[in-house]
Amino acid sequence: MRQEQTMKTLKVLGFLLSYPSVQTLEVFPECRDILRQEKWLSDESLRKLNRLMEWMEGQDFLDLQEEYVALFDRTPSLSLHMFEHVHGDSRDRGQALVDLANVYKEAGLMIATEEMPDYLPLFLEYLSSLSPEQAWENMDGAINVVAAIGERLKNRESFYAGVFEALSEAAQRQPDARFVAKALEKNSGKARSFEELDEEWKEQFAFDNTAQTTGQDGCPKAEEMLARMNLPKETRS
Repeated sequence: MRQEQTMKTLKVLGFLLSYPSVQTLEVFPECRDILRQEKWLSDESLRKLNRLMEWMEGQDFLDLQEEYVALFDRTPSLSLHMFEHVHGDSRDRGQALVDLANVYKEAGLMIATEEMPDYLPLFLEYLSSLSPEQAWENMDGAINVVAAIGERLKNRESFYAGVFEALSEAAQRQPDARFVAKALEKNSGKARSFEELDEEWKEQFAFDNTAQTTGQDGCPKAEEMLARMNLPKETRS
């Protein structure tokens, strides 16, 4: 049985996906210690995460920040705002953001950044405050989006893919292969020209707001927090 202190692993994974700063690199030794001591992830996942940190430490700092922006801010299919992959720019995303912000508030957490509530590092920090059982349940609700982004990053040969592989490993439920395949068919994640990026912003995201992605059953907390992200109960593994 994993102990509650292992939730720090999720906080570290979210931290590694945050916009890099000088302070980011300074606390990597502590991050490595937490990941090793908690023993939540496999040795292979730990190696990949360590390679990411080593790569970040070896980069020119401005280049590192530019790489982050190019990946996660300028590439819609790699966006770290989870609801964008489900709702696009529809009204449903606005309501889902309000609902998620209320869940954070009910947990006694206040958003102290300019990021939206569905920003993955913020979501992971929230999960790190829950019991292991609650964290696993809610992580499962986002696993399809997480897996799709991870596969796209692997196609780019990005070291950041290691974080998403670790998140997939941490979840109790395996991603639905059909949804991940559909996402990759829509966009493989490989680097695109500026013209292709402009066109991508116009496209509908792979996880359409359909009956298959708007199931309302399951764990009440996961349902409230990740409404329309969870698969219907009969399709869960």
